[in-house]
Amino acid sequence: MFDDVRIPSEYSLGYLHRGKKIRVSILKFDSTYSRAEKGTDPVEVYIFSPKRKKQGSVMILQGLGSQNVLYLIWMAHYLSRKGIEAILPVLPGNFTRVAEGSVSGKDYFSSDLDRMSRFWEHAVVDLLSLVELLKAKKMLHEKNCLFGYCLGGMIAVLLNALSGDFKKTVIMMAGGDFATLFWKSPTLSFVRRELRSGKGKEHGMTEENAFFDLYRKDLEKLSGFSSVQEMLSSDIHPLLKIDPLAYAKFVDPSRIVMMEAMFDRALPKSTREILWKHLGKPKRIKVPSSHVSWLPFQMLVARYIVRLVKEQSVKN
Repeated sequence: MFDDVRIPSEYSLGYLHRGKKIRVSILKFDSTYSRAEKGTDPVEVYIFSPKRKKQGSVMILQGLGSQNVLYLIWMAHYLSRKGIEAILPVLPGNFTRVAEGSVSGKDYFSSDLDRMSRFWEHAVVDLLSLVELLKAKKMLHEKNCLFGYCLGGMIAVLLNALSGDFKKTVIMMAGGDFATLFWKSPTLSFVRRELRSGKGKEHGMTEENAFFDLYRKDLEKLSGFSSVQEMLSSDIHPLLKIDPLAYAKFVDPSRIVMMEAMFDRALPKSTREILWKHLGKPKRIKVPSSHVSWLPFQMLVARYIVRLVKEQSVKN
């Protein structure tokens, strides 16, 4: 997996808006991922740049679906007005990059593990290729941060295991243990309908308790892997190979901050707790909100991100 990462050979970059304090641009390039679904190309990245000298950069990763993107655009505006360049990629399968015949966000969780794995791999390849392009064009500031909400937070774990380019990462409303998410998350009821109809039987996922037992046995194997590639080459369950839990061991906990919603019903508490433990118990901030009710107040999170960026030493 992730063998398609490379600097895009061509790209376009043009202004969408020029204001008194910020400029908004859109960066586009053909995905380097070789198995991209029709409708998911090209890669689209919105860049919010301060007109004055930028003091850092933040990459913002969206959650499932499209609605949260509008809130994150507001966050990007705020960050750029504070001197932080905000880079907001659209993840494949979401917003303007929905696969033909699908709906925004649906393909990241499915009983069809081949399709599901392709979308996770596609997202990671696009983002790592974007980072390589930003570095080549000297657009990734030395003081930087990665922020991921929900799906974006889970993908942020994979990125940190595969890349050391992000100085700090804020993971918000994210969890691990996909077996539990499949069978317990209220938002994944459509996956359970697929499993109950017999889909996923070839991977032992249709019987809840038997699936939990199978997944738990493979979770115990994670501590024995010395590299991501060794883990990916192993015989552990294919769903676990895209689960943030499998990558957490290879992430520096000093670079991670977890923000957890105290009243999150979308992610069972056990999935948030297990990810925190597998990440090495990094700094954790509990937020008095639900999974989505923090969005109208995302300026508070943005202020924290500004502080994280400005406190960094360029020698880090």
